[in-house]
Amino acid sequence: ATVSVLYCALLVMMLVTFAFAAVAGAVSMNLHLMTDKVAGGAVCLDGSPAGFYYSVAQNAEYTNDWQLWLEGGGWCYNEIGCYERSLSSLGSSKTWASSYKGQGIISADCTQNPDFCNFNRVVVMYCDGTSYAGLIEKPVNVTGKPNPIYFRGKLVLDAIFDTLRDQYGLASAKRFLFMGASAGGLATYFHTDYVHQKLVTITSGNIEVFKAIPISGFFLDHVNLAGDKAYGPKIRYFLNMTNAYGGTNSVCIQSNNGKEDDCFFAPNIYDHIEAPVFLLNSAYDRYQTECIWTAIIPQGWPNVLLSDSTMCNQFPEYAACEENPENCTQSQMETMVQYEKDFVTLVQGTTGITRPGNGAFIYSCHNHCAADGPDFTKYAVNGVTMAQAVGQWWNAPITAPAANHTHYPCYYNTGPTGPRNCNPSCV
Repeated sequence: ATVSVLYCALLVMMLVTFAFAAVAGAVSMNLHLMTDKVAGGAVCLDGSPAGFYYSVAQNAEYTNDWQLWLEGGGWCYNEIGCYERSLSSLGSSKTWASSYKGQGIISADCTQNPDFCNFNRVVVMYCDGTSYAGLIEKPVNVTGKPNPIYFRGKLVLDAIFDTLRDQYGLASAKRFLFMGASAGGLATYFHTDYVHQKLVTITSGNIEVFKAIPISGFFLDHVNLAGDKAYGPKIRYFLNMTNAYGGTNSVCIQSNNGKEDDCFFAPNIYDHIEAPVFLLNSAYDRYQTECIWTAIIPQGWPNVLLSDSTMCNQFPEYAACEENPENCTQSQMETMVQYEKDFVTLVQGTTGITRPGNGAFIYSCHNHCAADGPDFTKYAVNGVTMAQAVGQWWNAPITAPAANHTHYPCYYNTGPTGPRNCNPSCV
């Protein structure tokens, strides 16, 4: 069965592996490795320099407009898993390509990305394994392994903004869209207010518009089909392993004395974010149905390999249903739709969903990270596409009622027979 834990990152790496022709509407971004920041600690898991891809604004009208994307790609939940990850492009910069071309909401093609295609565009490569939150100053030795690993995600994030300020003109920014997908979406919840305040300082208070879009990052600390939690315990372990407590929303941390771990789950952070946020997520998110709803805690946890740590799709009777909702029996579909309903109920119970300036596009398509691909302009809720919803929210004042920019999904058909899909744009 397909496991989407690394779906977003695999899509990104496919794009950066191949050479790209510079044609109209397909502007590549160039790699900047922050070799000058290594001494300050801004390194990947393996100690190689962290970095990002950058493309200057394609139209002078947008010189002071910025879009920054945090790449995703799951997490490494334990020491041995992080060591294994350090040997890959999600833990090392050694094999990153020299150029990158985004799709969907990070594309330079204005037919794909009508509102942001001409902005200064930045894609931050994900190589710390902790949603840019971990911070341990000394290298960490892993038993039986020849090289140490480094947990420096928070320093990487700081170095990115320092470099953009010093070398790319970020100090002149007027409008800034902060976003990421999957693990990068969760990181967007973590860091939105921190980045906002950083930009206020960098621009000497001249930033005019700052908004954030966390994409496919609203992960639930939900039980699995057996009534056990498989996602939350692993997240909590990596928090302690990487000293990530300074890498999430500080107001949430202060408000949850004794329960600081709760501030690494998006539903708990969301209410504390002050900057305008557009929640973009499938309620029937494929990663969540595979790696939360039908996952288990591996036997022997946490002393397991990376390949054994996620343990997604561990209920064989749901394998065909998980692969394609049209394969679900009536009882299976009822069970799967319950997760979708729990997702929507949790969102509707937050205060963030009604805060002026906020918005949401919650859809029912069974996928993960749709915004960074062609589905950005395809998926729709009640006739409004994802791209249209994002654009309407972005161009609205920060005082706009959240209800004006909030879109909720339909629920899959749970009748005796299919078709199951309730949203034609998902096909």
